[in-house]
Amino acid sequence: MPGAIGCVLGFGLGFGIASITLPHLLLQRYGSSAYASLSGRIAAFSVADKALAPLGAVALAQAVGYQWVMAAVALACAIAAFALVAYHRV
Repeated sequence: MPGAIGCVLGFGLGFGIASITLPHLLLQRYGSSAYASLSGRIAAFSVADKALAPLGAVALAQAVGYQWVMAAVALACAIAAFALVAYHRV
């Protein structure tokens, strides 16, 4: 139970911070002239991911088991964290 609570709190914190920092990062990196088009592109991919990810998770769980779904989620989180760290080094 503590692990599940920590996971939910961590994801909630991450989504909350992302909703605040994404506009800031876009403006800081690309300026206000490109903000609308970049924000729209990001939103399109984000909506598509949110729609397709559950289908992919079900397919993966049916094929190889739910443990692999959790491993895929952990890998995606690690890649996202690495990308964020790499962003700040540029």
